[in-house]
Amino acid sequence: MKQLKLSLVVLTLLCFTASEAQVGSYFSKFRPSKKWSVGLQISPTILNGDVDNSNLGISGGAHIKYSISQSFGLKLNGDIGVLNGERTENTPYEVTNKFKDLNINAVYTLGNISFIRPLRDVQMFTFFGVGAIWSDATGTFEDLANADTYYKERNLTIPFGMGLKRNFGEWLDLGLEWRTHWVRSDDLDAFNFPLTANRFSDFYTVVGLQASIKLGAKGQDKHYDWLNPMETIYADLDTLKEVTNKLKILLEDADGDGVNDFTDSEAESECDKVWPNGKVMDSDGDGVNDCKDLQPFSISTEVDENGVALDTDGDGVPNGIDEEPNTAADALVNVRGQAVEMGNACCDCDKVTLPTVMFDNSSSKISPSSYGVLYTIAEKMKSCPGLNVSAIGYTASKSGEQLAYKRVNSIVDHLEANYGIERSRISTGYASGSDVDYSTRRIDFNQSSK
Repeated sequence: MKQLKLSLVVLTLLCFTASEAQVGSYFSKFRPSKKWSVGLQISPTILNGDVDNSNLGISGGAHIKYSISQSFGLKLNGDIGVLNGERTENTPYEVTNKFKDLNINAVYTLGNISFIRPLRDVQMFTFFGVGAIWSDATGTFEDLANADTYYKERNLTIPFGMGLKRNFGEWLDLGLEWRTHWVRSDDLDAFNFPLTANRFSDFYTVVGLQASIKLGAKGQDKHYDWLNPMETIYADLDTLKEVTNKLKILLEDADGDGVNDFTDSEAESECDKVWPNGKVMDSDGDGVNDCKDLQPFSISTEVDENGVALDTDGDGVPNGIDEEPNTAADALVNVRGQAVEMGNACCDCDKVTLPTVMFDNSSSKISPSSYGVLYTIAEKMKSCPGLNVSAIGYTASKSGEQLAYKRVNSIVDHLEANYGIERSRISTGYASGSDVDYSTRRIDFNQSSK
């Protein structure tokens, strides 16, 4: 008896644990659904005892069910009724058992889990449980006066069976349930004599018509019993598909600028030089984007359609910074575009001060604004034939040494090609290190003893 009770408890706990795992975080969208149902049942009864014939009886009762998940639940049943039977052979015998029973069952619903069809309005379920019956049985021998038998006791029962139920909307279920009770007694029919054919244990069966009301909180229009867990998977797959379609927007780049259309503020631009938000770059702010700008880092905003700085007087100084934009074509100007008067001799050849040449960032190309400075250097070297100079480039890191070397050599090439200054009169070099003062874009010229 104790082992049987322990087994039933373990079985119930296992069912509960498995169902809780099923409706854990993955099926959390069904948590707001109804879980409780209560109702009534009326049942014909059949006695399976030692009597030869089982006459139909009747019982009625109530039930309450808690659905742990879409497939598992616990159901409490209680019935009050009558069991009838008779024995026709040998000594005629009739029995009536006015009984009451109470049982709890673990219920498993079949048919609401399907991968290939939607949930139907009719379900099959099966159950297994434990309970008790309170018997009040009276048996009568027709041929024997004062030979009545009685049995009034409580016994353990093991109910099991199956049933069908149909969904009738938000509140009502109707069902048919067949339930057999094994009773740990041979006295259910008050007939227990030392006969060879006498059974060890009696049974009784109820076939009940049930009506159940589904209970839940406000806003819960569905019940666990009528939800297909697979529908959650399908719904999640549909949601995932929608999200995937939306994410495709992040991968689309109609203008091929490397910025997806979702964040591209200029999704139809024809330039691939853009900022992280897709806006076309105009590094020097002259109104010509970098893809079309032939001078993307010009120091003047007065440019032509190609981004080239305008120089009306052709002195090599852009109009935007030219303080004398109308100097003569052959005039020598300084970096501000101002004309510089040149004499026959420039200076004391023993004490010569030479200007500095500036380059654009990351460039070794001489800018037009430096042509006047180089002209001044060339004139001084022509005026002082014995003057030798050193051209020193600068870099703040080891990786910049090659750029400094290219800048120095581009100046030497320019002076030789345009003014005939011998290369041998110019020594080159560069200085590097974190302690370089001022801009590393400059080339300094100093008088050399060479």
